[in-house]
Amino acid sequence: MQVRNFEIDKSKISVDTNEILALLGEGGKDTDTYTLQLVEYYINECIRIASPLGGYVLQPVLDNGSLDEIRIEGIRFRTGRMIRHLLKNSETYVFFLATAGIEPESLARQLMREGNYLEGYIVDLVGSAVAESVADLLHEHIKELALSGQRSATNRYSPGYCGWHVKEQQKLFTLFAKNSFGITLSDSSLMTPVKSVSGIIGIGREARYRSYTCEICSMKDCAFRKNKELKEN
Repeated sequence: MQVRNFEIDKSKISVDTNEILALLGEGGKDTDTYTLQLVEYYINECIRIASPLGGYVLQPVLDNGSLDEIRIEGIRFRTGRMIRHLLKNSETYVFFLATAGIEPESLARQLMREGNYLEGYIVDLVGSAVAESVADLLHEHIKELALSGQRSATNRYSPGYCGWHVKEQQKLFTLFAKNSFGITLSDSSLMTPVKSVSGIIGIGREARYRSYTCEICSMKDCAFRKNKELKEN
């Protein structure tokens, strides 16, 4: 099983200052200047120190007629009905891993130990945003790969969201047994480095990308939903 590396250009990693400010309860005309300066500084610093890595595995879709699981050779993933439905019409599944590296979370912990709690919290938020940006860059690469074969790509979906239990991550990692880009799993299926993203993307001639899927998902506390709501407000 071939694991394909994705070369990440750090200059393309992007973190939205306003999004971080909104998560801090700041933003708009009343934004505290000191907080704004901290956010801008730590966005640049986290991108500078990050060691982003990512890659993916392509697997043919095996149809099993199930409404709540997907199947590839040797593995069945119990994704739940929502993700199974959103991946319909896929001909190939792309399983991926992406990470910002250990550096942003190490910096956040150091700042917290030193009593710099605001700075540590900002770095924690920015580190997560850097990891998401790395995953977004990988996703764009998959979209281009699909387009080159006259196909389209779906949204990306991760274990722990939309009814796909996080423990299924154990199955996903077996696909990267010899090259998981320095990411490891705990017994409870949490990733280290924490600022990492795993998941699946579908590719197919009739696969569909949805600009916004929160309206059809029942998860009310999802980080993606919160970010969307913050941007709208």
